[in-house]
Amino acid sequence: LAAKEGIIIAIPQGKIFFDNESAWQLNTDLKTMQDIKFIDAMLKDIRLKNEFEFGDVYGVGYSLGSMFAYEIACQMSETFSAIASFAGTMPVQPKACNPEQNISIMHIHGTDDPIIQYDKSWQWKAWDSVGAMQDVASLIEYWIEKFNCGNSDQTEIESTLHKTYFDCEQGAKVEHYALIDWDHEWPNNINEILTPLLIWQFLDQSRKRKTNE
Repeated sequence: LAAKEGIIIAIPQGKIFFDNESAWQLNTDLKTMQDIKFIDAMLKDIRLKNEFEFGDVYGVGYSLGSMFAYEIACQMSETFSAIASFAGTMPVQPKACNPEQNISIMHIHGTDDPIIQYDKSWQWKAWDSVGAMQDVASLIEYWIEKFNCGNSDQTEIESTLHKTYFDCEQGAKVEHYALIDWDHEWPNNINEILTPLLIWQFLDQSRKRKTNE
C-alpha cells in the first residue's frame, strides 16, 4: 500500500523516561515535552536525509501508540493533518490540549477490549502524572465538542458500528468504528476492507479536504 500510494512510513520507538510507566509520555504539558520534541526532531531528520518533498504528515497508533496519537493531536496539530487511533484513549483531564488547528480524527476500538475497556473510565495504575483515562464514548464526545461538529451519520454493517461526525470547524471530521465483540487485537480487515487501506482512505480524505479549501 505504501509503495502504491507513495507513502513514507516512519516507525518511532519510545523509551521509559523518569517516572513513565511505559514508553510514551501521556498527558503532556510544558514540563514533559520530550516525546513531542523527539517526533519533531525525527521529522526534521527525515527531511534532511532524504531528497523528496514532504506531503501531509499523519499519525497512526495502536494501544499505547494510539494514546500517544492523541498527544500529537493536542500538541502538534500545526505539523500533522490527521490521526488514526486503534485501541487507545486519552486522559479524562488533559493538562494541555489546545490544538493550533483542528485535525481529522479516526478512532477504532473493539467493544470487548479487556485492556483498554470500551465503556469504562479507568485509572492508570502507578503512573500518577497521567491520571484517569476516558471511556470511548467520552473520548469521541471530547473531540466533537472541541471541534464543534454540527452533524453526524451512523451505519451498522455486520459487526461494525460506524459513526461519522462532520460539519466541524475548520473542515475537520471525526470518525469512529466500534468493532462489536472484538478485543484488543489488531484486526486484519474491517467490513471486508483491509484495515491499513481503510485508515489510509480516511487520512487521504483529509489531504483532499485541505487541497480543496
